[in-house]
Amino acid sequence: MLSSNGTQATIEFFLNLIKAQSPAIAPSIFMTDRNQAQVNAIRSAFPECQRIFYCWWHVLRAIRTHFNTKEFPDLWSLIQDWIRTKDDNLFNTWWVQIQGDTKVPTSVAEYIDREWLPHKEMWSAMSRQNRTIFEEGDTNMLLEA
Repeated sequence: MLSSNGTQATIEFFLNLIKAQSPAIAPSIFMTDRNQAQVNAIRSAFPECQRIFYCWWHVLRAIRTHFNTKEFPDLWSLIQDWIRTKDDNLFNTWWVQIQGDTKVPTSVAEYIDREWLPHKEMWSAMSRQNRTIFEEGDTNMLLEA
């Protein structure tokens, strides 16, 4: 997104301005860092856009703040693979593994369950299939850089 610290009203104003200046453009995908103001503004300005994705870099950064990746390297590796799998069965198997592994801090599994699973369509690779080359991408960091 172009504004990471704006309010929903500011972001929505900006998106509507772009929409008014370029009415023929109808974005099919947006990517954000999980900023709810951005998500709400996108849904308001472009209700026909059904795909709003969270940037994988930001997803992983948020998750890794809940445990020490050097202390739990196997968990960290699994989580990185887990968000990128396009296989529904593998996704579910790995989630059961994360939840059931006694070496995984309970707080990590609870955090993922509470904060991420309800929105898996926005970050899981399972939702990012069958995209054109123009729709490919897994991070908004290129814009932020």
